[in-house]
Amino acid sequence: MAIQVPIGDLDIQINAERLTQEAFSPFGDVISNPRPDVHPSSFDAHASSLPPNAFSANQGSAIQYRNVSRLKNLYDQAPSGKGEPIMSIFVCAARGGAETNGENTFTVRHLERHPFTAQTFTPIKSTTSTYLVIIAPSLPPGPQDQDLPVPAGDGLPGRGFPDLGRLRAFIAMESQAVTYGPGTWHSPMVVLGQTGTQMDFVVSQFASGVAVEDCQLLEFSYYRITMGSAMYSTDAKNKLEDLSGIVLKPGENPYEAFIQACNNKPEEIQALYHAHRTKRNGLQKEKFLAPDYKELVIDQCLLRLENPEIEPGFRDERNCLVIWARPPVHIVELAAKIQARLQKVSPKIWLMPTYRMHMTTLEITFSKTPQEIDSLVSIIRPAAPSIASYTHTHRSRLVKPMISYDLSAFALSFLPASGEVPLSPAPVAPDTPANGPVTQGDDYTYHHLRRDIFDKVKEAGVEIGSRYQVPSAHITLGRYLTDDEHDTLEKREKWVKAIDDINAWLEKEVWDQQDAQFIGEWVVGQERGLDVRNGALWYGGGRTIVLGEGF
Repeated sequence: MAIQVPIGDLDIQINAERLTQEAFSPFGDVISNPRPDVHPSSFDAHASSLPPNAFSANQGSAIQYRNVSRLKNLYDQAPSGKGEPIMSIFVCAARGGAETNGENTFTVRHLERHPFTAQTFTPIKSTTSTYLVIIAPSLPPGPQDQDLPVPAGDGLPGRGFPDLGRLRAFIAMESQAVTYGPGTWHSPMVVLGQTGTQMDFVVSQFASGVAVEDCQLLEFSYYRITMGSAMYSTDAKNKLEDLSGIVLKPGENPYEAFIQACNNKPEEIQALYHAHRTKRNGLQKEKFLAPDYKELVIDQCLLRLENPEIEPGFRDERNCLVIWARPPVHIVELAAKIQARLQKVSPKIWLMPTYRMHMTTLEITFSKTPQEIDSLVSIIRPAAPSIASYTHTHRSRLVKPMISYDLSAFALSFLPASGEVPLSPAPVAPDTPANGPVTQGDDYTYHHLRRDIFDKVKEAGVEIGSRYQVPSAHITLGRYLTDDEHDTLEKREKWVKAIDDINAWLEKEVWDQQDAQFIGEWVVGQERGLDVRNGALWYGGGRTIVLGEGF
């Protein structure tokens, strides 16, 4: 039960942030697996790099992270004098439709606090993947709240009404639980997702059964939280600044900021993509060769798929909906050549099968249930053929391939063309196909294509929740499956040198070279149009909904 107090009309708008322990620490705890890449069976091998609260447990079949949250009980200071531990399940419907105003915002009408207890929300069964955590610190006590029971003593939480000028909101993932500290003002749980989906939580707290002690609820008319930016934000300040120099200001739509580059000249767009991949490679090289290097980031799902004995029967349940560009044969041949050279240096790497190679033009959504994906497919299906064949009449060039890499994977990345000599084989289709004139030439870049496909999907009525809002055009070549080949500085130096040598070869022998053995130019849509695809896609799998016409 709760006491409800009206506090009037407000019209203030803030932006959500990505949920991290650092950002949320003034209000409570974020609970998640700090090292999801470490399997309990390899605890001993990773013990030195795990957090200090990590312990091997259950005869080596588990890792225990101790004291991950603070379960405070302050009911000895409440009028009733005693609170009992309780657990309940909250089945929370996703807030869609009118509640989000059709503008990717959420209107807050209530804040509540539990002055004498911490409260932990732990996601369990879900048909959606994110939720919104809205909190506010407390003001000093005032006349309006002088009769509300709160803990006594200076420095304790839950003293006054919420300080709405410092209200904050965070996007949380289903892999994160959250503990609100005693007296922390927060919104009732807001689950995000399509109408009809839900997220279930186990809620742990203390309670006395006295309404005014257990929950104090404020009601007001209007407080808006903008959610879109947080889906892509990379820090707790809701500021996206990738390595190319594109900056997302607080409150700015990330897609709009990213796509503004379409107003630039082709050489400026190419410079953005070039800056992103070269700066990123420089940072990753430093990580590989750093004195405090710890280990690679091994993809645990891929590891289980490749080594079924680790977890017999394991299945990748992360369903996605994407639009891929499929490389033509001459790009596949180049990629395979590079894979072979890398495998000579590191034989145990996992390589993307050539028949699965792809470039993500647009990730529509990721890590959803099959039912959620089926719902989106039914919406996009009428528009899918025109989206898939869009490259038949809108042709952009990619040039200057090089290897990009980090501690988890390596890829062949390209730049949008800007006046380079044409190198690709002649297209099969005529320049003026039956369905309209062709838009081509370097003024129409791959960046423009990404913009157009984004807009067409939106026009089809599908909300986009992509992770990729950076200037990058790449084919994943492979991933690491073991630390064995990179566990010494000498081995890592050998790996980095191999990448540097291949990139030097590409620049000298492939870039802008006519009559070369390998062709480094890719006109997107040649041979095959775009591939509208869904399913478990992480490693090139899934199924095609529509494959567009090539030229």
